[in-house]
Amino acid sequence: MYKIISVYLGINFLLLAGCTSNAPVTSNKVGTVTKEQVVTVKQGTVIVVKDVLIQGKTSNAGRTVGSVTGSILGSSVPYAGSILGSLIGGAVGGEAEKAATKKAGLEITLELEDGDKVVVTQLAETKFKAGDKVQLIMKNNVARVAHGQDNS
Repeated sequence: MYKIISVYLGINFLLLAGCTSNAPVTSNKVGTVTKEQVVTVKQGTVIVVKDVLIQGKTSNAGRTVGSVTGSILGSSVPYAGSILGSLIGGAVGGEAEKAATKKAGLEITLELEDGDKVVVTQLAETKFKAGDKVQLIMKNNVARVAHGQDNS
């Protein structure tokens, strides 16, 4: 039984590893703004920075791979082994995919020059600390924090 579980988990790990991507979800690169897009930039100061985990986009790939693998491995067990293997495999595969898509993030609390306070959560691609002068860049209801001119 332990060999079957070990083989099952090994196969799932390899299959899920092929489904993951190291491509960044966001980019701090400067680009061009096309006509009719409004980008708002406000100046502010970092008050607090907290490390957080950001759940990436998930699909049903982990659950599907787990179900198929579990069904195949469970088919060697009499009666409802294939069905039970599929259910257990789907649950394990879904959880494995969730764990594989988590990314390090930051929850950044800012005080803007106008006195407003805002909190932005973004990928931890750039380091920030309390007291940093930053820019809050907002476009299409999406905000990100970038270092100001004097913090490069």
